[in-house]
Amino acid sequence: MMAKGQMKFQVNTMTGKETELQREMHEMAQKTAELKKEFIGEKNRLTRELTVMSEEIKSNQGQLRELMLENSELKKNLDCAHKDQMEKEEKTREEIAEYQLQLQEAEKKHQALLLDTNKQYEMEIQTYREKLTSSEECLCSQKAEMELLKSSKEELNNSLKATTQMLEELKKTKVYQ
Repeated sequence: MMAKGQMKFQVNTMTGKETELQREMHEMAQKTAELKKEFIGEKNRLTRELTVMSEEIKSNQGQLRELMLENSELKKNLDCAHKDQMEKEEKTREEIAEYQLQLQEAEKKHQALLLDTNKQYEMEIQTYREKLTSSEECLCSQKAEMELLKSSKEELNNSLKATTQMLEELKKTKVYQ
């Protein structure tokens, strides 16, 4: 009998445990259902976010393409502007070199003209010096001649005075005689 009682006890214990296991399984199934519902909600939320992000990426890709096209166009424009600038700089350098050559030629011509003009002036100065020397010599000669004439005039005046005195004396003597 004991064996039957023990078995009954074991069956009751097992039945209690089965009931407990069924209750725990029911709770687990409820939790699993809740977790599944929560997972589906989270999955749907993440799917929506992923869709929004995908649309943003597509929009950003479009903007990126536009920016890349604009960047490419700007690079082309910059390259053209740089090429134009380089051509202008080269042209300016050539013009400067040409102007420098013209300036050097003009300076050479100016120097040659100055030398010629200076030679002409020196020749004119020499001519004027010679004329001045000649005039000074002539003036000295005329001065000497004037001095000689003054001296002769003085001698003549003295001689005239002496002759006039003699005449007067002769007249006086004639008158007394």
